[in-house]
Amino acid sequence: MSRRTFACLLTLTAVASVLSSPAASAEPPCPDPADNDYVVPYDFPYPERGRPADLLAISPGSTSFRIAHSILCHTTPTIARPDGSGAHLVDLDDNSTVTGVEFGTESLDYATGTGVWRIVKASTATSTVTLTNPVEYRVRRASTVSLAVTPATFPGRPRASGVVRYWTYQGVQAPSPGRTVVIRTPNRSLSPTSWVAGTALATTKTDAQGRFSVSLPVGVTQYVIADVPGTTTLGYVFTPNVKAVVYQPTSLSGRVAPTTATVVRPGTKMSTYGHLSVTYTTGRTGPFPTQQVLVQARPRANPGAGYGTVASAITSRTGYYYANWTARYDADVRVAYLSPYQNIRSSYRWLALVDVH
Repeated sequence: MSRRTFACLLTLTAVASVLSSPAASAEPPCPDPADNDYVVPYDFPYPERGRPADLLAISPGSTSFRIAHSILCHTTPTIARPDGSGAHLVDLDDNSTVTGVEFGTESLDYATGTGVWRIVKASTATSTVTLTNPVEYRVRRASTVSLAVTPATFPGRPRASGVVRYWTYQGVQAPSPGRTVVIRTPNRSLSPTSWVAGTALATTKTDAQGRFSVSLPVGVTQYVIADVPGTTTLGYVFTPNVKAVVYQPTSLSGRVAPTTATVVRPGTKMSTYGHLSVTYTTGRTGPFPTQQVLVQARPRANPGAGYGTVASAITSRTGYYYANWTARYDADVRVAYLSPYQNIRSSYRWLALVDVH
């Protein structure tokens, strides 16, 4: 429900309150030429939590919307084009005692239903009046939008991309060039009838094929949406939440050497030590404590065998690790951090070729 729609509902409630007050000196006529308290579109029974879809944007599978009016005066509105053509009635044959309105469904022909319409007359069983100020609204063709976000590793930026299309009068989707696309944080609901727009992160326009692609200035993982404003002929549209992942990189430093010996022989005790660092969500790089670092070796004579773990250690509060292991053959030695976290990267560092004499 838009703010305008919500304001109209508040107006209807206020009108009902005034009309029912003992202090009212005279009841207005029914139907009333000055009555413009029609709500188009009306979102029933209760508005969606957060921002609703564009209810006045039609597609081949959805060409209907609701019109509402105060329940105190049952009227049947006459709807027509500004030039008077296409005049027809909409029966407000349902009502809600909770919101104090009656409402009905307007269904349009898809191919010809877009453009400006007006509620120009109001009728009861006994009379019809022409409205002094017709209620005007515009029906547009529905748009669609897709969104995908390519992850990035800090300080890189994730990239949002997608395609905007619209429904043509022939009932097929076509690219929508030149459309503004705003990538923003999701709308934040305050209540079923009010919400706050999310923060705009980046704005771009679609190309001739309706495609868009834009880098997002975010340094931490968060959800985003693609928000496409409407035009005079095309409805607004937005995507569900999509996660924009920003990985936090890690890095290892290290050294490998005999613990006490000067010559490495089969069975020599070896020491491997160094530091593990991580980039925090603030963008600063520092120690990564209480994490497991693996010491791994690969036979120099058989590199296809891959690396195997020969020792492990837990980092201290300064990110320092120290591990001992036993040399048995000539080997490439590396250290590895295998991240158990979804948004923190693993890292590896080759340290040395250990010759066993």
